[in-house]
Amino acid sequence: MNKEKIKSLRLEDKARHNLKPLRRFIFSSAYIFSLILIFLLLNLLSFHSALAESLQAQKQRQNRFAARVRAGQSESEKRFSISGQVRSWRNEPVAKAVVLIPELGLSVETDSSGNFAIEAVPAGKYHLQVIAENFMETTTDEFTLDRNRNDFKITLIEKVHEEVVVTGTNTAKLYSETPVKVQVIAQAEIEKKQAVNLAEALATTTGLRVETDCQNCNFAQVRINGLEGKYSQILVDGSPLVTAMTSVYGLDQIPTEMIERIEIVKGGTSTLYGSNAIAGVINIISREPETNQASLGLKEEGINGKSDLNLDFRSSYVSKNSNFKGFFFANLRKRNPVDLNNDGFSDLGRINQTSFGMTLFNNLEKLRAKIKINLFRIFEDRRGGNAFDQPPHLADVCEWAKSDQIGLSSEWNQALSENFYYSLILSYLDARRDTYYGSQKDPNAYGHTYNPLFFAGLHAYYQLNGHLLTLGYQLRADKIKDRAVCYNRIINQTYQDNGFFIQDEYKFSEKTTLLTGLRISKHSILDKFILNPRVNLLINLTKNLTFRLGYSTGFRAPQVFEEDLHITQVGGEGLLINNSPDLKAETSQSFSLGADFGQAIKSNLIQLSGELFYTRLAHTFVLREITTTESYRLLERINGSGAKVYGASADLKIAFGPWVSFQSGWTIQTSQLDQPEPEFGCQEFFKTPKSYGYAVLNYQHDRIIDVYLTLDYTGKMKLPHYRGYISEDRLETTDPFWVLNLRIKKNIALGGDSALALSFGLDNIFNSFQKDLDRGAYRDSGYIYGPAKPRTFFVSLNYRI
Repeated sequence: MNKEKIKSLRLEDKARHNLKPLRRFIFSSAYIFSLILIFLLLNLLSFHSALAESLQAQKQRQNRFAARVRAGQSESEKRFSISGQVRSWRNEPVAKAVVLIPELGLSVETDSSGNFAIEAVPAGKYHLQVIAENFMETTTDEFTLDRNRNDFKITLIEKVHEEVVVTGTNTAKLYSETPVKVQVIAQAEIEKKQAVNLAEALATTTGLRVETDCQNCNFAQVRINGLEGKYSQILVDGSPLVTAMTSVYGLDQIPTEMIERIEIVKGGTSTLYGSNAIAGVINIISREPETNQASLGLKEEGINGKSDLNLDFRSSYVSKNSNFKGFFFANLRKRNPVDLNNDGFSDLGRINQTSFGMTLFNNLEKLRAKIKINLFRIFEDRRGGNAFDQPPHLADVCEWAKSDQIGLSSEWNQALSENFYYSLILSYLDARRDTYYGSQKDPNAYGHTYNPLFFAGLHAYYQLNGHLLTLGYQLRADKIKDRAVCYNRIINQTYQDNGFFIQDEYKFSEKTTLLTGLRISKHSILDKFILNPRVNLLINLTKNLTFRLGYSTGFRAPQVFEEDLHITQVGGEGLLINNSPDLKAETSQSFSLGADFGQAIKSNLIQLSGELFYTRLAHTFVLREITTTESYRLLERINGSGAKVYGASADLKIAFGPWVSFQSGWTIQTSQLDQPEPEFGCQEFFKTPKSYGYAVLNYQHDRIIDVYLTLDYTGKMKLPHYRGYISEDRLETTDPFWVLNLRIKKNIALGGDSALALSFGLDNIFNSFQKDLDRGAYRDSGYIYGPAKPRTFFVSLNYRI
């Protein structure tokens, strides 16, 4: 293309949105919710009354029996001894466990070998109750004491570690106490997966599905309950440090070295987190060390004869009084391009990536305060296509992005009294990249993007009797400057999202907690304010059974999204997406009803949870084709009539004793537009299967071996296939995928605190991978689905001191 013919097009999306009255919706929602609440409370009161009567009757029987014993009215005046041993399900003695005879109120404590003895016990019928720290309370079957009983062998089951979560309510709480369901991916689980980045860490998580969306550069996104990645937010310690630009490749760029755990909240969460939190949020919690430690790791994968190498380093420091802590990490990744169908073009692109960072913590005891500072830098050079030994513009097809991002965040928490504390959060991300999205050796397809982001938040918390009141203000400001001359595209926009929110968490009984909240947002691209209410109810019906009921809302402002900053190459042309000047904000309402159940049965532990969900979208964003030029096809984002996403998910976890466990999670859902989208006449969401799930079988014995076997299932789905390699655009329906992965790990103690972990495994054992990849320079690089990698062998070493 001649330089004289190149014209700049400034895209200024000044969508005006007229917020419809909410009165009818608020009244109807409040009415329905009140009926549900009254029904639950009536059932709760009746259950509580019956339970109280039962406990009172039991206490009276125990008192009468104890009185008879003290008065010498028992059938026999003989006294006997009871003794035995308490051990864990790993067959280790449990010291300092309390062994109690509840009928008599007698108790003793086990010694260092787990042994106990109770002398001079009157004849009768009794139970033994055993209580120990970090173990589940255990009660034996009733027995008759008419002789000395010195043969008791009592096995305790370790408690499942209960995470402290913050994402659901913006306050630190045990999961069992928060009214908002929060899924947690713990560090131990990430290590079992052998995950090296965020995308791999999110695998085998119920309701989440990570997909690859480009055959050239392999950018990925995560769907929550079927909604695309642009409907959710990725946070780092509660701050939105992921922009539209960095989210294009962000799932692959965030290393697991910086992750302590991942918290996931599904459904509209704009009350706390503002725009784009329609599907939910994924909050990365950075590491806070507990001990002085250092580790060095190496992992290498073999994919179709090509190497994917990952090196990582971690080090932590904790002062003697634990007031100062520091965590440091560094990561290096190098992947060679992989051509899976022998057409001379890569299907897995080349990646050269380095990242490093640190997190510092300081407790200021005199001020009753804590400060946290997080700094990281991620640099990546990514390229797909062909002619890798040539500059990008000499390749037949090339998608190249050299990105650099520096993130800095700080958090100050201080308690001014027993009932009042506050937090101040400041964060900044400097993100920029150079790109080439082109084909047919076009010298003008280079581009540059600059996308800085600033975030500030002030949150105040006040405890008053059973109420925890939260007030907050948040400011998010990000700037997007993007220049792609070849495609006549220049974007220069600045967005601001100001939000005020109030939240009340009221615990009006030991079993019931009600959470209500409201956010008022003003987005710079919208003329009017946006209101986002939320209501959540927690009912701990018994110690083993919990119910959660929720209603939440979200919105998505009509701004530039990650897919707009990635120019997919289709048929030797670029595929561009612009916003319509009349584009309105997309809004959502989400309803959920869930239950969690846990029960110990002898030496087995069972956990079962289920959830029903429904999300209603208004003014849904859809795409329509506008024009085709010599160098690109232009699609426009417009408002559709609406959409709905509904379904059910279930999780099952079983621990068969101390070493064997099984877990599985499945989702069945429907994602449908009210009216067919204009391009293919399809009502179903693209690339959204109606069913998907996973199963994991794990054998873990630290002294022997750790075997981790996973099965992933992805059902059929529909997606567009654009002309280029094929003659005409068409809508495809994919086959389902079953993917089996195996990981084996051996821990070797080297003396002292030193240890070596050796791992190897095989991903996608049966090579369940897309069979109809497009070929050649005119392929549709967006026509890609299914597993991210074909059969892959890996080996890893980790040395810890």
